[in-house]
Amino acid sequence: MRAGALARMVRADLGRTRGPLMTAGFGILVGTAALVFFLALGLGARRVLLGDVFPIDQVELQPTQSSAGLLSLLGGPRPASGIEPSTVDKLRKLPGVAEVYPKLRFRFPSMAYGGKELLGQEIGTHEMIGDGIEPALLKPELARRFQDPMQHPGPECHTDSDCTSPQYCELPSSARVGHCSDPVPAIVSHYLVELFDHAIAPSHGLPPVAGALLQRAQGVVFTMTLGKSLLGVAKQGHERSVKVRVVGVSPKAIDLGVTLPVPVVRRWNREYAGKAASLRYSSVVVHVKSADDASRVIQAASGWGLVPHDTRARDVSVLITSVLALLVLVASVILLMAALNIAHTFRVLVTERQREIGLYRALGASAADMREWMLSLALVVGAAGGAAGAITARLAALVADWRAAVDLPDFPFKPHSFFVFPWWLWLAAVGFAALFALLGALGPARRAARTDPAHSL
Repeated sequence: MRAGALARMVRADLGRTRGPLMTAGFGILVGTAALVFFLALGLGARRVLLGDVFPIDQVELQPTQSSAGLLSLLGGPRPASGIEPSTVDKLRKLPGVAEVYPKLRFRFPSMAYGGKELLGQEIGTHEMIGDGIEPALLKPELARRFQDPMQHPGPECHTDSDCTSPQYCELPSSARVGHCSDPVPAIVSHYLVELFDHAIAPSHGLPPVAGALLQRAQGVVFTMTLGKSLLGVAKQGHERSVKVRVVGVSPKAIDLGVTLPVPVVRRWNREYAGKAASLRYSSVVVHVKSADDASRVIQAASGWGLVPHDTRARDVSVLITSVLALLVLVASVILLMAALNIAHTFRVLVTERQREIGLYRALGASAADMREWMLSLALVVGAAGGAAGAITARLAALVADWRAAVDLPDFPFKPHSFFVFPWWLWLAAVGFAALFALLGALGPARRAARTDPAHSL
């Protein structure tokens, strides 16, 4: 049958039987709307939980017998375990590994306070946690500001008053003379910023800082006290103060604490915890190309005495996948019921038009022409129902986001939208709806194709 003739027949049928066809298409609309809504919600949850809170594309490995904790923090007598640079090179060569960056954790106690120029008052912590990473692992524009300031030391000094503000006198414990130094650059994590903005700041009447940290090119300068904290003092070196400047927010920063250039942490570890604490890395973060590669990397690393630092990302991934599969199953059942409804509608349609179909066959229409007629009509009904269902799901998502913004309080990592609608989801909605409509009309179409013209007339 020619395309033009087929289009005219389908258009005529849509006008003559729009009531039954709209009823049949309504089931397709509901099923598609549920499918798209649940998939978009699942993709949105995955984007936030596995993209910001628990990144699924990375795994942090640490030694099996890691001494991280109070003993390393207080500079206890137990030597710090670590990861050799040669092991880091082995990890980089594993299949599926996209990027590897080692971390060197603080092996000494420290405190910090500051933020008056941004918050209007001094805030601080009696126990500062931190680590160091290589500047080359950050984005170029951030890496340029994330360099060890002692690569280009200033004039000699004995106290901070010998230096021009905001520089300070970097005077190690074993040195008689120091050098003026710019504040040490630091980065913080999105998690820490979100936690401060939505949990700590409101309880203390402080303004949120996320936007300010991202907009201020010079960052926020605060003071760190090295070698002493609420829990004790370092086993060597003397207490002194340094200046640190927050230069940006990065996903490669430690969740709670500050991240500095690794040469700085190595130098301070040597000063307060000994040479051994500065040579070996405390952990290694491995970015993988896919979630499947993470398992293979973990298995290979176990042979080198390395274990995952945190498995929450995998647990959350399994939970999201399971819930999403259940919701998709519910939507699929709705679509299956819609397909059965279409089958019933088209069976009645074929029965009522037996004489019309017989006349077409008598005038030369083939069995294939009758199948094309019925299936094309079902395809149009399914595609229209799928498109309408996708639009309905998008409108429902907008309403849900609006109600969430009004009814839900601010919390860490609260997204602007709980849904993600990629382009392929729209195509999949129309495609699945059309497929289920075709499956429902397949039986009636075959029955129409087998119609005997003589018997019908």
